[in-house]
Amino acid sequence: MMKKILPVLALITMTLVGCKDDEPGTPRTSGSVLVDLTNVVGSVNLDETGATWYTNASGESFSVTRLKYYLSNFELIRNDEVKYKLENGYFLVDESNQASTVLELPDVPAGQYDKIRFLIGVDSARNVSGAQTGALDPANGMFWTWSTGYIFYKLEGKSPASANVDSTFNYHIAGFRESNNTNSLRWVELSFNGSTLTVDGDREAEVHIFADHLRFFDGPPNQMTITGNYNVMTPGPRAQEFADNYAQLFRFDHLHNSAH
Repeated sequence: MMKKILPVLALITMTLVGCKDDEPGTPRTSGSVLVDLTNVVGSVNLDETGATWYTNASGESFSVTRLKYYLSNFELIRNDEVKYKLENGYFLVDESNQASTVLELPDVPAGQYDKIRFLIGVDSARNVSGAQTGALDPANGMFWTWSTGYIFYKLEGKSPASANVDSTFNYHIAGFRESNNTNSLRWVELSFNGSTLTVDGDREAEVHIFADHLRFFDGPPNQMTITGNYNVMTPGPRAQEFADNYAQLFRFDHLHNSAH
């Protein structure tokens, strides 16, 4: 059964042109693409209740109690050329709300695509745009200050490897400025591995993607320990090392094409 989409978690500013319904048999000129995300840790689904324990490559056990992250600036590509770009589309993926793990890309031109590209985080323009709403509402708990901006990736949990008195760890990864070397924005480009996404019809096309959060610790490129990094909550070099890892979280799984 297809997941429902929660409108409040997606901020999409677009200009739409009204038109009459297509006549029966008329080829559609655009359609929607759903990006269906499944958060996992290694080979198992991620459990945000804290009841499931995992082990990273450093042999540290941990559980997860919160996972949130921003994805934005989606593009669809054909033959290495960008054919669709979602301007001003920002999505907050919140594991506690499964509806937020299905993202809708509207008004995609009918055609075929072989790659998808997106940004982890909130680009610099939006970080300095003042108070905002929807996915970018500061009330969502993903915002620091106007000088440091949005948190791009938030992972919280518990581990015996943490030196905090309550054994918690907190990763709030952010930073968007090149000028002071705190940029934790990362692009992700995924090939459909020889498959073709076809947009044409009444049913949305779907791209299914897995996000493996074990890679946040294990990389590539960096093997990070909880022992030495149990609280990373400011922009800087350590946050950037974790950002290099979260750029490798995502892998393409399969497609469902639209049908007219």
